[in-house]
Amino acid sequence: MKDLSNQRFGRLVAIKPCGKNKYRNVLWLCHCDCGKEHIVPSGKLLQGKSKSCGCYAHDLHVAQLEKHGITTGGKPRTFVIWNGMKARCLNPKAVSYKNYGGRGIKICDDWLTFANFHNWAVNNGYQDGLELDRINNDMDYCPENCRWVSKAFNLGHQRKTRFIEVCSVKLNVTTWCKEVGLSKTKAYKLLHIGEDAFREEVKKRIVEGKGQQYFINKFCGELAVS
Repeated sequence: MKDLSNQRFGRLVAIKPCGKNKYRNVLWLCHCDCGKEHIVPSGKLLQGKSKSCGCYAHDLHVAQLEKHGITTGGKPRTFVIWNGMKARCLNPKAVSYKNYGGRGIKICDDWLTFANFHNWAVNNGYQDGLELDRINNDMDYCPENCRWVSKAFNLGHQRKTRFIEVCSVKLNVTTWCKEVGLSKTKAYKLLHIGEDAFREEVKKRIVEGKGQQYFINKFCGELAVS
């Protein structure tokens, strides 16, 4: 075993060996310049793969943000938006994951780095109070499919408040699903094909189910199913 005691590796100083990992590599207890202690396999120290307890990467990230004019004293609003986007698409434990990542909605590679997303935002209409909106709700988060819109516009553009007219009666997708007994999963598959496919399915279920008179009475519309 090579003695690494008191040797410096970047911000780390090896103190003493403290066992082996499952690959039988010697583990070294190291002291980081930031004050933390960190255990590192000897191979990573010698190969230059570990130079800090993790604080070096963090400092590089902070420097990158400051280079682009992003303050680090508090989280900028674009960071909160970016973090929420990542949670929806990448974290299966997130409440809204099923409607985003669970449906296959992804984030473009470039936007996985916050500085890139922030730069796009400030150069493409971002203002405090505006929200990130996907132009096509069945496509990914990427510059070609995103824009900044008002909250009111965004609410009207969300899938859950998407209104579709079927034979003179305009209801949102959720209400149509409830009224005609259509599962949301099937509804979203039909909408992915196109609104006409969704309309045809709704018309079919109206005829086979509650009938047009029910909708005339409930929604005071003139429904003529063809």
